[in-house]
Amino acid sequence: MRKTLILIFFFSLFWATLEAANDNYPFGGRAAGMGNASVTLYDFWAISHNQAGLSRLEDMAAGVFFENRFLVEELSFGAGAFVFPTRSGVFGVSFTYFGFDLYNETKVGIAYGREFGERLSTGLQLNYHHTGIGEDYGNKGNITFELGVIFHILPELSIGAHLFNPTRAKIGDFADERIPTIFKTGLAYEFSERVMVILEAEKSVNLDPVFKAGIEYRITDPVYLRGGIGTNPMTNAFGFGLELGNLNIDLATSYHHILGYSPQISFIYHFK
Repeated sequence: MRKTLILIFFFSLFWATLEAANDNYPFGGRAAGMGNASVTLYDFWAISHNQAGLSRLEDMAAGVFFENRFLVEELSFGAGAFVFPTRSGVFGVSFTYFGFDLYNETKVGIAYGREFGERLSTGLQLNYHHTGIGEDYGNKGNITFELGVIFHILPELSIGAHLFNPTRAKIGDFADERIPTIFKTGLAYEFSERVMVILEAEKSVNLDPVFKAGIEYRITDPVYLRGGIGTNPMTNAFGFGLELGNLNIDLATSYHHILGYSPQISFIYHFK
């Protein structure tokens, strides 16, 4: 009975917020602390936000991410990833899991990012999605892909764009339910080696556009402070990061004005 009530809560509150299943959930503690304004970032978690951002990685690395969404255990989200640079570009694999035994979504992705000169980077990822519903309601698998680009207008100014699921993969015949198509674009400006600001817009099919802004400030070489805001729905985010040798630790939390807090944490280990 408890799980049935939780399932009702999931559909009534969480779906009312996102209005879509198998959304392209972002992950990574750095971006989470910036309100997920991240389409222009070059880092390990670009495997989630814009695969073009993988292109400048120089070392193999592995990472894990966890989010306790709205402090509800059954809405927890976890992810893991591994990237490995080669002479012909940077490859990566990722895995995500959202939900609990009565409803869950998993995604496995294979990514590739490559730099073309000093200004242009591109990326591509192929995904397999699996949706499972308990009580013998069944399962469904889908294939999607996503692609992205980052271009430096100036050394300190870059523009990024990312498109997820342009083919609108179909989940079920009921109500013509489909995995959403999502387009993001944004600008990043580095005021100095310590301060970066990102502005981003995101549009999902059948939903109002979302606008985000994030800032990152490097207090000292190993310590970072971050903040971000977003619209539709209105959210606030805050986080900080630590670089401890080969290990990166990023902590963040976001706040939804109706559903409450969602703490996040991620770890990245670089095999230098």
